[in-house]
Amino acid sequence: MNKYSMNKRKEKNTLSSKSLHHSFNLFAPFLLVLLLFLFFHAFPRKREDYGVFLGISMSSDTGEEGLTSDDKETDQLLFLAKYKTVILSPGSFTKKDLQYLHRAGTKSYAYINVGALEEYDPEYLRFKKLALAPYENWEDESWVDVSDTDWQNYITEKIAKEIAELGFDGFFLDNFDVYYLFPEEKIYRGLDAVLSGLQKYNMPIILNGGDSYVSRAIEENATDLLFQGVNQEDVFTAYHFDTNTSSLQDSDTRRYYQDYLEKAKNAGLSVFILEYKADKELSKEVSSYCKEKHFQWYNAPDIFLTEGKA
Repeated sequence: MNKYSMNKRKEKNTLSSKSLHHSFNLFAPFLLVLLLFLFFHAFPRKREDYGVFLGISMSSDTGEEGLTSDDKETDQLLFLAKYKTVILSPGSFTKKDLQYLHRAGTKSYAYINVGALEEYDPEYLRFKKLALAPYENWEDESWVDVSDTDWQNYITEKIAKEIAELGFDGFFLDNFDVYYLFPEEKIYRGLDAVLSGLQKYNMPIILNGGDSYVSRAIEENATDLLFQGVNQEDVFTAYHFDTNTSSLQDSDTRRYYQDYLEKAKNAGLSVFILEYKADKELSKEVSSYCKEKHFQWYNAPDIFLTEGKA
């Protein structure tokens, strides 16, 4: 091949490269729009910050619970993906479910009942001797002696390990109010032991209720707390189990909880609020309050937390 032909070929290749580069620059914006379109249609747009859905189950034999459709799994996952943070029952979800929520940008916290024992717990017969008193309004549940090391290990070495292996983002620990009902040093230290045992998983922890425990922990260890957030129920509403209704919380209780949550916030904790059946007018008030305080809240339509409004 002579020098003239080689130069012509190089010139042609250069022109082709420039043409491809120009074409890419021309279509790049359209490609970006297409990718964004596909992403936002693959995962629902986030419309809510926080939701508590302990009653939602992915099991096929619980069709009357939670949200249902011809394709229940897809329906429920799409629903949950509309939230930034959700609280779930760990036994109802698989790794695949949680991976979907992760891809959708939803953080999932797994519920653990630390301060009470339920009759349907697989280890109920083993631990029923630790029952301290019946749990009001929940006939299949009893307050439990959290100072027992076997109970502590059951929570931290078995339940928490299974949760971590599933791929949850954090722990949501319930019934720390056992310290309010049984204000003994061994109970406080037992709750401390559970929290200490969970640290090895390096997962954030939210405590539900437990204001007596949390207040003492802040006073004694404000700079070295073993949990990252608190959730408080019934700040603005008061739920009535006998009628399955709610009313406005009394002013003294509301003021107490608001002062407590302000203390938690000042200690560097994230604050979440769970209300039941708040009407439209009250919901606006709660939303305004939480926006001002940088709190997150969820308005549950029922005490069983089987569904919500996204």
